[in-house]
Amino acid sequence: MKDFETYWNDFVTLNEAAEPTPFKSKAQQRYKKLRLKNGKMYTSAGGLKNKKSGSPYSTKVKPFGTDRLRFEEDNSPDSVDLSSFVVHETLDRKVWNSDDKMDPAIRDRLLQIAQDFYEKLGVKAEIKDITLTGSLANYNWSKFSDLDVHIILDYQDVDENEELVRDLFMQTKSNWNRQHDIKVKGYDVELYVQDVNDPHFSSGVYSLLNDDWVVKPRREDKEIDREAVKQKAASTMDMIDDVQKLFDDGDYDGAMEYGEKVRDKIKRFRSSGLEREGEYSFENLAFKALRRNDYLERLSKLRIDAYDSQMSMTQQ
Repeated sequence: MKDFETYWNDFVTLNEAAEPTPFKSKAQQRYKKLRLKNGKMYTSAGGLKNKKSGSPYSTKVKPFGTDRLRFEEDNSPDSVDLSSFVVHETLDRKVWNSDDKMDPAIRDRLLQIAQDFYEKLGVKAEIKDITLTGSLANYNWSKFSDLDVHIILDYQDVDENEELVRDLFMQTKSNWNRQHDIKVKGYDVELYVQDVNDPHFSSGVYSLLNDDWVVKPRREDKEIDREAVKQKAASTMDMIDDVQKLFDDGDYDGAMEYGEKVRDKIKRFRSSGLEREGEYSFENLAFKALRRNDYLERLSKLRIDAYDSQMSMTQQ
């Protein structure tokens, strides 16, 4: 029988994420067009022999403002869009029947996807449960929601090195979600392998295996601290922009190191918020805002790109 590290080496492959598309709002698209237009008039440093006299170009020039994602962004708190964070009167009726039981066809499909994913893991640990959690198992669903499917295992049944197990499952989840674009009723299906001993702070958890609620959500009118959400999201966006600047400047070691710190900081503040106030904490909502505006994907890609650039050798 293969040991666990052999399973790791056999399975894990790093797949580069797709380039994020940040120019989504009308304002951002307008700024981008203006930047490109202006870029034809102004050139990067070194493009002119003598800028004052307007001497001919000495080298192939590059317009000002062509660094990726730099000038068209507005990271002020007011730029953080919270319009989708609302509490609905009912669960999403595309997923749930009027008696708050999951649509049987959706349940069957999610179980099939989870089983396919589990088989790809190459482990023999018993499945304790398969659950749906997140905003679609609650009243705060939106068009940005995912079908968050958790496969519950005991990590100790896989290997005594729980940290290695956790790393494998996180990488497996990332690879799967990048390789597949599965939508059910218009929602992305996101898979996660959860340790049975991990604390879980969701106020809505549905067992797909047992077709019943583990934790049935209650509708509550929550007062969201919108200013705190905006401030937290905006400050984190600034930090991710700093990682981008390090990368653009060729400091790949610095981008790797700082990118790891920012990632860990995001994990800590989200966990702290969930433990303190649950899904409506300003930290968790800031995390969701960062995911919806592609900043989390951008940070992930920067870390991968920094590592690849760090390890690459130029031809001589």
